[in-house]
Amino acid sequence: MMISRKTATGAVSLLAFAAISMGASPASASQTATAQVSAPMAGAPCYGWKNAGSVPLRWSTVSDGCAHFGAAGMKMNYAWKVYRGGSICVKVKGFNAQGRKTWYNAGCGKTGSIKAPWGNNADTKEIMVKGGALLRWS
Repeated sequence: MMISRKTATGAVSLLAFAAISMGASPASASQTATAQVSAPMAGAPCYGWKNAGSVPLRWSTVSDGCAHFGAAGMKMNYAWKVYRGGSICVKVKGFNAQGRKTWYNAGCGKTGSIKAPWGNNADTKEIMVKGGALLRWS
């Protein structure tokens, strides 16, 4: 999904308007009144390590459920570490030059990391895992 600068600016403006309408004060307002705006957290947080499991001889897909916004030439960082079980094979989601979702082979082992091409796209991070193990990934 390609995102133009105009669309991103509109989304930021819309979020700012929503925050102000919910009672958040703008940065230029007096500091006497404070308001706190927080989004509900459904599932795992959008930062840090996430837990996942995989089964032998089958590819399992896991998503972090969080939107990640890219920019031209950006690469998305992925890392994983097995804490119970054997070695796993990992593929990670990225985007090719035409903005199409592509799975990149990240290798096999008990730990690893990769930077996958992301570009000017907005989507969730996903990994595909094969091998019986419990792991943490980010």
